[in-house]
Amino acid sequence: MAETEPGGTMLDDDDRRLMHAVNAYLQDMHRVVQSDTAGDRTPLGDELSAHLGVDAATLPVTSESVSAHRYVDADIALDELMSRSGGRLIGVTGGEQRLHVSASDLIAGAYSQFAPGPVSYESRDVSADAQRRVVSFGVRLLAFAGQPLAIVQRAANPRSAPPQPQLELIGSDADATAAALVEIRRLMIERSVLRGQVLSFAPTEYGHGAGATFLARPDVAADDIVLGEGVLSRIVDHVVGIGDHREALRAAGQHLKRGVLLYGPPGTGKTLTVRHLLSLTPDTTAVVLTGSSIRFITAAAEIARTFAPALVVLEDIDLVAADRGHSPQPVLFDVLDALDGLEPDADIAFVMTTNHVQILEEALAARPGRVDLGVEIPLPDEADRRRLFRRYAHGLTLSEQALDAAADRAAGTTGSFAKELLRGTVLRAALRGDAEADDADLAATLDELLDSGAALTRVLLGSRQELTLSATPGADGAPPFTATAFSPGGPDDPVLVPTEGGVPWEDLADSPVDTTPPTHELVIPMPVWHTVYARLGNTGSVERVGGDPLVAARAVRIQHAGGVAAERHPGPRATGGWPRDDDHLAVPLAEGDEEFLLEIVAKSRQVSRRLLADGDLDAQTRREQEECLEADAQALRFLAEQLPR
Repeated sequence: MAETEPGGTMLDDDDRRLMHAVNAYLQDMHRVVQSDTAGDRTPLGDELSAHLGVDAATLPVTSESVSAHRYVDADIALDELMSRSGGRLIGVTGGEQRLHVSASDLIAGAYSQFAPGPVSYESRDVSADAQRRVVSFGVRLLAFAGQPLAIVQRAANPRSAPPQPQLELIGSDADATAAALVEIRRLMIERSVLRGQVLSFAPTEYGHGAGATFLARPDVAADDIVLGEGVLSRIVDHVVGIGDHREALRAAGQHLKRGVLLYGPPGTGKTLTVRHLLSLTPDTTAVVLTGSSIRFITAAAEIARTFAPALVVLEDIDLVAADRGHSPQPVLFDVLDALDGLEPDADIAFVMTTNHVQILEEALAARPGRVDLGVEIPLPDEADRRRLFRRYAHGLTLSEQALDAAADRAAGTTGSFAKELLRGTVLRAALRGDAEADDADLAATLDELLDSGAALTRVLLGSRQELTLSATPGADGAPPFTATAFSPGGPDDPVLVPTEGGVPWEDLADSPVDTTPPTHELVIPMPVWHTVYARLGNTGSVERVGGDPLVAARAVRIQHAGGVAAERHPGPRATGGWPRDDDHLAVPLAEGDEEFLLEIVAKSRQVSRRLLADGDLDAQTRREQEECLEADAQALRFLAEQLPR
């Protein structure tokens, strides 16, 4: 007989009996599962309970996260604890599922029967040329302070939660468990493989935190470095000398923490100087961060504090110095904050290098006292170039007269240029089939490197790009320019203003005109170009203010190149003929123009900051200078990203 259920559903007696049977089955299943899981331990839980002398499922778990670069230290510390009490190490079966569960679930799991099994291991670096086998997943059964203790040890794994290395301590005596954790931390410092090493940091393979990379300590003698008189000794005295006399300085109440900035063009010896400092400090823990890895400065500072005496090297810090958004220089300020966070008597030296010190000036000025020594590593002068050429020619059959002549011809170049020149000289002879190079090989190789077609190579090797000037109009018919100037800021701060006009060319015969041919295009956002164009205008004239006419000529050339690019721009234009502010302008530039523009904008920022420091500045002028400062910051960020590295 069929009955109508609420809602109009027709059910016969067989349907109703089936539904009641299914419901009873589900209720029985729920009772069985609850019964099976209530207080039931896994085989691993039984093993831990036997060791601990109490039901392990009833005990709390104390978790300790470990940084990826400190995991080897944790493994060493745990080995030490086990050796003291004669403990043992067991693994865990259960495949990938064991990675997803906590220690509590390993002991009493509802659906998995985790059991003792083989220990999982992996290899980790402990120096630049050695490795150690560490436990990647296992359980240590030991005793501490007379109390049994179990420690689940697991390395980082992208499929585990949390993904970073972790220790989980299980014991019935809370005081003994806490004391064991304190002892593990102490042993991680005392037995650390990081102490006295040269390290770098990079993202871990799973993208979480910083992983340590061990570097071989360099061996660079003072004779390998060619700098100006007294420059190297000044740096060594500050970085190394303070550490050598730490006790005397501490006794006199003097601080040991110090920051050093080495700045100058690429290829002049900044990195070589850093390598020399590392050579002089064999027992010092050193962390070397370059470029984007500087974001791991917090981890580096922690290593420096823990394992002082220490040396933290931040190379090419200008890569992260430009601010992002409205917060000025966040990563650079992290560096400066790291210096602030150290105790004054901490024997830690921060050594920073930059090819573009102008990017750092504002941040360093805003946070004084963090860097207490700035040393310029300039282009070598004539005597230093001769020393460099002879140094890199050591062992070659080249005459001193030929080397000196080559050094004199290579004015404005760096040690990197000299090194490449001598390598090219040897290669030229080898390609000809001769075992030894001669003076003719040196001269021919130098001719190639100084050739106009090798301009990019010279820039990459750190030589200073020179303007090609002539007294004839540009090939594209660039109009001539006259120059007038005024100096509202006084003779120390000239403001230069160009005047474009139809003056006959012959009247400008004595004025330098830059006709350097462009080599590439730089696509510049229009807000940045407006700023750059205005700053170039303030550099376009040098009459009566003691400026450099070559700089003015270069500024005028770039301004004109932008004007020509705007005329050819295919898109819509704003009032005044420029592309709209949400557009870009492809400006033809010559090699080295990006660095030239950066220097111009940086100088503009200096002028604005000096004006804003005037307490009597009227409100309108102050507002205008603040707007200039913000516009220059935007342009500076863009230009810094275009510089060759």
